[in-house]
Amino acid sequence: MTNIDISALNQIGYASQFVDRDVEHVVRTFHHHCFSCAGSSLDQRVSTPYLSPADLLRTETRESRFSHISDIMAGRPTSTQTAVSRWPSAKEGRPGIVEFATVAEIVGKAIGADQKGRRPYASGGALYSAETVAVTGEMVSGVPPFSVAHYLPGSNRFEILPSRFDRARFDGVTPFKGAAFYLGYFVNLKRATFKYRSRGYRLALLEIGSMYHQVAAVAQQHGLASRVLAGFSEYAFTKDCGLDSRLLLPVVVQAFGLPGGEDVQ
Repeated sequence: MTNIDISALNQIGYASQFVDRDVEHVVRTFHHHCFSCAGSSLDQRVSTPYLSPADLLRTETRESRFSHISDIMAGRPTSTQTAVSRWPSAKEGRPGIVEFATVAEIVGKAIGADQKGRRPYASGGALYSAETVAVTGEMVSGVPPFSVAHYLPGSNRFEILPSRFDRARFDGVTPFKGAAFYLGYFVNLKRATFKYRSRGYRLALLEIGSMYHQVAAVAQQHGLASRVLAGFSEYAFTKDCGLDSRLLLPVVVQAFGLPGGEDVQ
């Protein structure tokens, strides 16, 4: 084992020396309040708002004014069809084979580090406290089906984790049908909080938003559509990935698939 590998192995243990237990407890409790029953049958019973689908649709894509007595100035004409336009989120993926080499290239270009350790997205305090894992389905060739690969951005490698995924578990991660693979984004709790305390958790969430936006843009260049989903069972997903949910807090899952005409909204 190289010195680099040993250093990476000890990262969580090193950061743990400086974590305030009270801060860790507050952050973990807040995280579970936000995500605890998302995607489960319990979520439908306790979290569904008392509004009709039509009422909910009225709130989507609407801007919010801060005051109705303020003056209004005209802005510049805009269009979503710019030279670098983001595809709308995919509803589902169509059948087709995706090479794992393509997955690796997308992830490497989007969130991999350069020779100086810098990454193509913002990070609070340069901690880079978010972790990314790829979960592959049967449509990804080059690796065994239902593999879980943790991305190492410094060395641009993947470590294969002992996972529990099979077809049923993979299909049950999110309602996204026809997913070729998922990327799961996790907050490394120890690394996020040892320097900036509770604020580090907030910075990690902002970082993950930058990451999945970067990945979506690069995936689009490779002809793959995506959708970011927060409604999933984070405990089951983390466990099936072979990870410890006490140390790695799942935030979002990004589903990827080959787009079809009706599959993009």
